[in-house]
Amino acid sequence: METKTLICGAGAIGIFLGTMISSNDFEVCLFGRRKLRESGKKEVYINNQKFKTPKRTFRIPKNQEYDFVFITSKLYDMPKIVNLIKKSRIKAKIIANIQNGIVDNSKFEKILHKKIIPICVFGGFRIEKNRIFSNPTPMGWKTEFSKEGKGVSEFLSTCGIPCDANRKFDSLRAEKMIVNCCLNALSAIEKKQFDELFSDKKTLERIYRIFDECYQILSRKYPLKNKEKMKKNMFDNWHNVKHFSSTYQDIVSGRKTEADFFNGYIIKLAKQYKINAKENLNILKDFKEVKNEV
Repeated sequence: METKTLICGAGAIGIFLGTMISSNDFEVCLFGRRKLRESGKKEVYINNQKFKTPKRTFRIPKNQEYDFVFITSKLYDMPKIVNLIKKSRIKAKIIANIQNGIVDNSKFEKILHKKIIPICVFGGFRIEKNRIFSNPTPMGWKTEFSKEGKGVSEFLSTCGIPCDANRKFDSLRAEKMIVNCCLNALSAIEKKQFDELFSDKKTLERIYRIFDECYQILSRKYPLKNKEKMKKNMFDNWHNVKHFSSTYQDIVSGRKTEADFFNGYIIKLAKQYKINAKENLNILKDFKEVKNEV
């Protein structure tokens, strides 16, 4: 039986994912709005390699059954997408959502009465009409170590997207959360790509101050690797990446941003543990000033 996949919230990463799956002769439907409308009707380019555009729809299918449903929307759109899936009576063997850090899926699982498999992506994506630019890192894609997680990992890897069902997934997604807090808003504030942030001495010092603060706070709740090793991982994985953060891209496009989900989460957690979060507070303050200027 042919594997059927639905991508919900098809922006840069969703179109990339759907195109890679489709290019391996699996049935795919992309569901999205603005970015999907602007993308190619017949062909899409990923890092200048041409692919046939998968089936597209601007209204979520109803009463359909899928092997995989991937939710690739921004965090602030997650509730809307989950409710659309429920309302449309979509059934899926596996539902997964691509998270940019730490997300609590429990409330969404209650709505769907189904487990949602989290995926963390260590890499950057940008879309310009029908051209997608992917900037992967050696970390690749990660998911939880479970039966369903292994199913997702095997399927994506078959489609040319290296994905690892990792026993230390909670530590890895906390690590991605720290990277987001260190780089995403700062890329927007400085109007610089990641490689430029790391090459500036003062900015690098600020990155490391944010890192140390996030590590101190998140280590109270999540099992983290050695701090210096994790800091080295961040540098090794991101210091050569010529990519503006998604937060910067959202500001330029006039869209909502996820900064409050990243640095704001750290600040809330810090209050819970009565820890000073001045670096994250300062980042959000500077970010809001930049955002108001646009």
